Amino acid sequence: MDVLTTNGLSKVYKGNFAVKDVSMHIEKGDIYGFVGENGAGKTTLIRLVTGLAAPTKGSYALYGVPNTSGEIFDARRRTGAIVETATMSRSMTAMENLKVQCCITGVERTDEELAALIGRVGLDYESIRKKKAGKFSLGMRQRLGIAMVMVSDPDFVILDEPMNGLDPQGFIEVRETILKLNAEGVTFLISSHILSELEKICTKIGVISHGVLLEEIRMDDLHRNARRRIVIDAENIEAVEEALKADGSFSEIGHEEGKLAVFGDADLNRIMRILVEKDIRVRSVNTLEETIEDHYIRLLGRGRIA
Repeated sequence: MDVLTTNGLSKVYKGNFAVKDVSMHIEKGDIYGFVGENGAGKTTLIRLVTGLAAPTKGSYALYGVPNTSGEIFDARRRTGAIVETATMSRSMTAMENLKVQCCITGVERTDEELAALIGRVGLDYESIRKKKAGKFSLGMRQRLGIAMVMVSDPDFVILDEPMNGLDPQGFIEVRETILKLNAEGVTFLISSHILSELEKICTKIGVISHGVLLEEIRMDDLHRNARRRIVIDAENIEAVEEALKADGSFSEIGHEEGKLAVFGDADLNRIMRILVEKDIRVRSVNTLEETIEDHYIRLLGRGRIA
């Protein structure tokens, strides 16, 4: 079942496309990573599907309900979102912030239920009970923001750049919260440019640049089809390249951070034998698999950006 689909969704500001003909698909249970550089159109698309902005053209559907239907308001009640930053009072405790959120959303929750929700996002209620949110670490505030979204018990949660500014411990805390809630049945759309963190949690990614969705791919497929490469560091990289090209057995040879990279199912033993025969001194040889960051950079390098 698709939780969110967009069909040719576009938004124009001052004659320029912020989002152009985007068609994306998020299924129930996904952690969908929305990947793109700053200004790529991630926040604009999120504002469109949360009803904070109206499309210039195209459409979208939540749980199969078209955005043009009057029932879209009921569908949105199943959705929670933090767009850009979580809104909370730093002079209030976590419990006080959640109670304000209950008032805003018209949801009734007991103190016991709210304390349980605080624990659900990985915060220890007893240890923070009297602590103002302004005294929280950024990672704790991000988790409190997620708790505020979860007050209305949504099935689908949208997080706009939730990893921004976090230290390594904050990354771990927010990541564990997302994985825990996903295991409980919550579907996520997470926009970010921090690819290494998305790779650890996402089931699917969509790559957007200059408002254009370049690709959607499931992480299982990405890893299954990942390009492997052998990276060689040597005193004389030019000699290594010349020797391997002269052999004629390697279809793609390139450079990577001052080292030589041999892509595809290259025979490592053959490479080592050639280097030994040519008496080329090697510092290191590593077999690596393409990461989401490698895939992203390669995708942008294809010249497919509109």
